[in-house]
Amino acid sequence: MPSPEQAAEPTAQERVAWMRQNSTRIIIALAVIVIAALVVVFSFSLFGSSSANPGNTVASGVMTIDNDKEGVAILEVEGLLPGESAEGTVSITNVGDASGSFTLTASNLVSDPADFVSTLTLVISDGADEVYNDTLADMATVDLGTWAADETHDFTFTVTFDAASGNEFQGATSSVDFKWDATQSND
Repeated sequence: MPSPEQAAEPTAQERVAWMRQNSTRIIIALAVIVIAALVVVFSFSLFGSSSANPGNTVASGVMTIDNDKEGVAILEVEGLLPGESAEGTVSITNVGDASGSFTLTASNLVSDPADFVSTLTLVISDGADEVYNDTLADMATVDLGTWAADETHDFTFTVTFDAASGNEFQGATSSVDFKWDATQSND
């Protein structure tokens, strides 16, 4: 059993003296602990890599029609007599970024007298192919098919005044608007 003197706590002076004698050992031990901590922290991050892809953008395409007679009539005919024909041409181009399904629609049909449009036969040709051949009165929407981007079609519009028409159509007039439409095709 230890004596009471051995079990007594060291005094503050004794502790300071012990630290002076062992200060080098304490500093070395603290330095080893700090170095070990740094090695542990940095040993997991010594290897690294990075890669970047800057400036990523997305832009939508367009579906656009170019009409070489935009805003003007394809046909302007005056003095047409029974049995005569007149024609006009227009070039339509798909200047969009994708294939498009094209249509041609007649609208705002005005006729004086009203049955004059029934005496006018309209033939619309896409080169050698007829896309419409009937009276102007019966035209509504014509399917023109699917066109690739940058594809151009030249259309000829020929109107013929029925040869059997009588005097009741002298001085008659008719007007119509033609509208070209395209929607993106999934073909």
